[in-house]
Amino acid sequence: MTLRPATAALILFFVATVAVFGVIAPRFATATNAENLMSGFSFAAILAMGQAFPILVRGIDLSIGAIVGVVGMVVFDLAQILHAPGYLLVPAAIAVGTLAGVVNGVLIVLLRLQPFIATLATLAAYRGFIYAISGRQLVPGLTTTPITDRWITGIESYFDVGGWLGLSSLVALPWFPFSFFIMLALLAVFQTLLLKTRFGCDLYAVGGNLEAARLAGISTGRTVVAAYAMAGFCAAVAALIMVARFTTSTEALGTGMELTAIAAAVIGGVSLSGGVGSMFGPALGAFLLGAVLLGLTLMGVPQFVQQVLTGVILLAAVGYDRLLALRRQRRLAANLAEAA
Repeated sequence: MTLRPATAALILFFVATVAVFGVIAPRFATATNAENLMSGFSFAAILAMGQAFPILVRGIDLSIGAIVGVVGMVVFDLAQILHAPGYLLVPAAIAVGTLAGVVNGVLIVLLRLQPFIATLATLAAYRGFIYAISGRQLVPGLTTTPITDRWITGIESYFDVGGWLGLSSLVALPWFPFSFFIMLALLAVFQTLLLKTRFGCDLYAVGGNLEAARLAGISTGRTVVAAYAMAGFCAAVAALIMVARFTTSTEALGTGMELTAIAAAVIGGVSLSGGVGSMFGPALGAFLLGAVLLGLTLMGVPQFVQQVLTGVILLAAVGYDRLLALRRQRRLAANLAEAA
């Protein structure tokens, strides 16, 4: 597999960003900070990969953060009120998140709603649903009771990879969180799904030209629904990681994370015009945002300035995406002119 120029540029930019903050930000180039980056942004990388699926079919999912909140509250209720065993909590969480994504896809395909409108509506609906099922509201005493089921808390485990390799005596290496390995596994699966399966080809075809894909015999509606189901699945996995980290869930879990997921996906080279992108880019884009935010925090930069800079990075990424789209259109027009 050849490395796309945009992906190579993103890797170089990430390395340069880490190098710069390693010099100017105190305690940035430490094993502890590497652990914070991996544990704090692995779930963001998973969300960004999930967001990439709707964007690949020329859509968007504004409800992905709300789905995180729904799944988190379902896990909270099952664990704290119904005392369900952990081996049921995990599949139940995955099922709820995936179903919420399917609902988004069905609204878009069957009701022919614009993805922005459909997922904006479900964003509000899912947020309201969180409060409707909130165990924290039904049993206020549970607000201070942590979730202790090992099926959930074990997701936040750390592994001394350096010790296993016998390198701990030579260099201080970070302990790797289990959530980071989950992210890597999903990255490998999703990338293979995109590049080696019929489903991946259908995603690119639908995103590139919906009508042409339909005429080619592709079930465009099913493909779109599947793309949003994948986004819901990723939101569920991210929710499990966050609940494991906090040992609880709140009504605000996942608030605003849809913007982070969109930003990371676009920074990672997933075109808003559809049909262009991979899974590696969004994952790296999430860690790039994480490196920038951690570096600015260590430098003492105020939170509101960090938010402004995040918006500037997103605008720059969208502008670059638009420039690449115009270049592709001009190249296609030139090729058609030569053929004629």
